[in-house]
Amino acid sequence: MSLKNLFEFDILDSTQDKAFELLKNYNEVVVIAQRMLKGRGRYGNKWISDIGGLYMSIGFKDKDIEFSKRLLIISSIAVLDILKDYEIEAKVKIPNDIYYQDKKLCGILIEIKDRDVVLGIGLNINQSHFPLEIKATSMFLIKNKNFNIKEIAQKIYNKLKILINADFKFVLESYNKQIKASLVEFEYNGNLIKGEILGISENFEIVLSSGKFDMFYIREVKEIL
Repeated sequence: MSLKNLFEFDILDSTQDKAFELLKNYNEVVVIAQRMLKGRGRYGNKWISDIGGLYMSIGFKDKDIEFSKRLLIISSIAVLDILKDYEIEAKVKIPNDIYYQDKKLCGILIEIKDRDVVLGIGLNINQSHFPLEIKATSMFLIKNKNFNIKEIAQKIYNKLKILINADFKFVLESYNKQIKASLVEFEYNGNLIKGEILGISENFEIVLSSGKFDMFYIREVKEIL
């Protein structure tokens, strides 16, 4: 693989933590682990990180909040575009998950510390089973074949770098077209909000039929059946 400042590990507690550590000496890093012991998702939720998945963190030094917000949108499109290369049509589940039908295929996490921004991508690739309590799937379960994890990591990174330099309005339009449309409810500033998802605004607000809400302050988005 020809990724900039690539660090590969068999096992890590967290690729996110390792990326922040390495950013002390680099302007950009890519950290990949075959397995994580303490993988985490949004709000510290546990991320199951068994052998067969892609666990990659990409760190950027000295970036602002605006960059981190754009990165969440950009990274989702990067993953969706690469999945299409493998004939998998997935959707964005607001704000940071990629779903195939009704099962989670990928999780995305953005973390910021002292102007260092780290993007975490956990993509289920070659796993053949998941705990019963988790509604998840993998590229293997969808297509019934194994994939080259390093090849997919390279493709996602390359696409990400292209989209970072692209017209963000175009990227956002693409994102809005690929949102998993649904009625949802979530917690926002202590209140329970319900409504139909209409899209994301240029100000990073989730636009619902019931109003607009900053997507970085919502918690536990649930679909209303």
